[in-house]
Amino acid sequence: MDKLYTSGNPFIRWLLNRLLKKTSNLLLKINADSQSGLDVGCGEGNFIDYLTRKKVIGSLVALDLDNRKLRFAKQQYPDLNYLNADVNALNFKDDSFDYVIASEILEHLPDPVEAIQEIQRVAKNDAYFIVSVPHEPFFCWGNLIRGKYWGRGGRTPTHLNFWTRSKFKRFIGNFVEIEQEYVFSVFPWMLYLGKIKHIPVNIDRQ
Repeated sequence: MDKLYTSGNPFIRWLLNRLLKKTSNLLLKINADSQSGLDVGCGEGNFIDYLTRKKVIGSLVALDLDNRKLRFAKQQYPDLNYLNADVNALNFKDDSFDYVIASEILEHLPDPVEAIQEIQRVAKNDAYFIVSVPHEPFFCWGNLIRGKYWGRGGRTPTHLNFWTRSKFKRFIGNFVEIEQEYVFSVFPWMLYLGKIKHIPVNIDRQ
């Protein structure tokens, strides 16, 4: 069970709802309900269920590598389209999707560059990319305040990438023409909307 979505802490719930609402507004802005979308790293389906209830998405494929989470998602939200797949090797044709969502997934990947390059491949020209990641070091501080992961300096064990605002903006800018950036309004996350680039770039992996 995703502890973030099932947390009984009202402050954590309030923070999460801010991120969900802002993401929902971005999907509404790009008319996602009438376009084809891909959600990479859907987990147990809680996030996609929220977007479905808000009626801001239409045709959407939600994928994850964890079969246990997918089984839970299918049981809880059976009307959605789920797929067991690796974001680094997507079984879709080139130029398949009008938009892609990557919510809290890039920080878990050993090579986020490889994943985004695969997303570039399956995204159409002028496709939108909506991406959110934890904002470090604030995310670590939040863990420490809650008494979590003291031996790791507050770093979540499943996180492999730890981005500050400047580092992530520089990183994601290699792949996306950034149109909107949200930091303080979705604290302790960072949220970006932009159109995916389809031209080769010199990649900054930091």
